[in-house]
Amino acid sequence: MLVSAGILLLAVGVGLVLLHIYWPFSEPTVRSELSDAASAQVTFSKFHIQYFPPGCVAEGVTFTESGAAGPLITIRRLSISSNVFGLLHHHVSLIRAEGARIFWQHSSRTSTTPQIVIDRLVADDAVVEVPRDSENGPLRFVFHQFSIDNLHGSTPASFSAVLENPLPKGLLRISGKYGPWNKPEPMKTPVDGTYTLENADLGVFPAIAGFLSSTGRFKGPFEAIAVDGRTQTPDLQVTQTHHGLPLQTDFSATVKGSSGEVFLRSVKAQFGRDNLDIHGSIAKDANGARVANLDLECEKGRIEDTFYPFIRAPKSALSGDVKFHMQVVIPPGKEAFEKKITLQSTFVIENAKFTKPETQLTLAKIAERPEQKEPDVDDPARFAGQVLLKNGVSRFSALKVQDQGAAAEFHGTYNLITERVEMHGHLKTETSLTKTTSGIKSVFAKIIEPFYKKQPHETVVPVKIGGTYRHPQFALDILN
Repeated sequence: MLVSAGILLLAVGVGLVLLHIYWPFSEPTVRSELSDAASAQVTFSKFHIQYFPPGCVAEGVTFTESGAAGPLITIRRLSISSNVFGLLHHHVSLIRAEGARIFWQHSSRTSTTPQIVIDRLVADDAVVEVPRDSENGPLRFVFHQFSIDNLHGSTPASFSAVLENPLPKGLLRISGKYGPWNKPEPMKTPVDGTYTLENADLGVFPAIAGFLSSTGRFKGPFEAIAVDGRTQTPDLQVTQTHHGLPLQTDFSATVKGSSGEVFLRSVKAQFGRDNLDIHGSIAKDANGARVANLDLECEKGRIEDTFYPFIRAPKSALSGDVKFHMQVVIPPGKEAFEKKITLQSTFVIENAKFTKPETQLTLAKIAERPEQKEPDVDDPARFAGQVLLKNGVSRFSALKVQDQGAAAEFHGTYNLITERVEMHGHLKTETSLTKTTSGIKSVFAKIIEPFYKKQPHETVVPVKIGGTYRHPQFALDILN
């Protein structure tokens, strides 16, 4: 019995010595594993081994890349724990990172994939900082909750996170799976999941305001993730006018994980009463600047909703059914939105009428007959044209206006900043101007009639429109 007891004690002693030498959670081993995983130097301010359950606790953990100006990662407290099964099968039950701060740095470094499978990684209240060229400092992603299960396993890892999205600022919930990890080509690693974005404040972007909510699904390799979702913005406003309308979209897009570029395959949007089909991209140009290029098609809409967000008047001066095709380019920069946007469009407005009753009444009275008791209501008109908006100035190469009594064709400019109008063209009518009580002829009737009293049939008159959007001035264009 004594001999047996002695052999047993000796075996236990040898086992303890061997366990101490080959203990997987020793400070040198853990530091080496972390260094290989991140391709960085790792230091601890304190380190404690724990045997029940097997594991360790490291405090003041710092990851530093050689030659970098600052640390890549800092962790206030890193806890690692396992069990007997894990020790035998290279599994870690749980890694918990408390007070983690990740400072994103673009680097060509490559890391090795650890042989240890991590059953669960938790990093609640972690912060990721992404540098940017802005006076507001880096983008800060604050993770209220973050976890990954089956990290480095042979099957896909699952993840979930609740975080503050910084741009636009809102609460983002995301969950799904990714992997298995493609070690030779990491950007080809597949990912599949869902997201919810709540009350994102669009006020961080120049020229617009409102709160956006979105839900959707994403799937594909990191290099080209397909995203399908829906957004709702109850009141999307243009800040300079404080006018807004509800916006709802259903979209399909591709996101490049390496650059964050977005390619819109299809967007079905409803902005007020405008039904829009949109496609395009928010991607880098030849100089590396991120530029929005959008193509918009509207087959059914209302011109008062199209105009309303961009005018300072309480309501649009014109109402009617609108169709248009529009190409928009929005470059980056701090320049005013009206000046930096470039827009080219063709459009048709049917059943157009002036929205102000006072305007309609004034136009009807311009050539009112003495015996007439009530002025006629304006006939609906048709507008069609082409416009190029650049540097805050809209240039109309052709603007055609037609109603039941006359037709006019204009070219000229409208300044979005000053609201100045400068249009030149010709008015054509087949009846005497003295008999007009409504429509586009009535706008010019009193001015033109003294010169054309003896021409009861077809009349072609050079005219111009000046003044401002709120106070237009109609006159003969004597020099034309």
